[in-house]
Amino acid sequence: MRLREAKRDLYRRLSKEEGHRSRAYYKLSQINSKALFMRRGQAIIDFGAAPGGWLEAASELVGARGMVIGVDIDPITPVGRNVRTLVGDVRESDLGERVIRVLGRRADVVLSDISQKIIGIWEIDHSVQIDMTLAVIGMLPEILETGGVFLAKAFDGPRLNELRGTLREMFKMVKIIKPPASRQASSEVYFLNIGYQI
Repeated sequence: MRLREAKRDLYRRLSKEEGHRSRAYYKLSQINSKALFMRRGQAIIDFGAAPGGWLEAASELVGARGMVIGVDIDPITPVGRNVRTLVGDVRESDLGERVIRVLGRRADVVLSDISQKIIGIWEIDHSVQIDMTLAVIGMLPEILETGGVFLAKAFDGPRLNELRGTLREMFKMVKIIKPPASRQASSEVYFLNIGYQI
């Protein structure tokens, strides 16, 4: 078994052994352990939240005084007392307003682990995923506090620079991260964007 396959199996096995919904729990935990952008008492919005791996990690990090809103096109089984979930599509024009109604304020951190169902035609999969991430970015003026943080998954490919350029216009710092729990063979990368300034 190759090393990357062993690593992939490690996090899949760990998520089952430790009772987490997916390996994504470890991805978010690892990214936050390096950057420390999520902490107690914060308000977090998580787009593309099903099945709930990032919701679990975020719920633990913000604690009882914090609040996490998970949004997905599919229903999400409840995670914890400080988590609320909504069914919604990021392309819906009123989704940002719906989220803020539930949260009661703008978020300190917006997370986006969003992805469509992969069809296996790389150019299409890449482009659709970037469009969905851009749809979340389009909601940021309505849902993210000035100075806030946006963590977003993106599929590597020809439109990655377009996404990076958009983010650099909106944030003081834009950095690409690939956590250990993310398979090396995977095209996914994560943009950590700090200091929202629009």
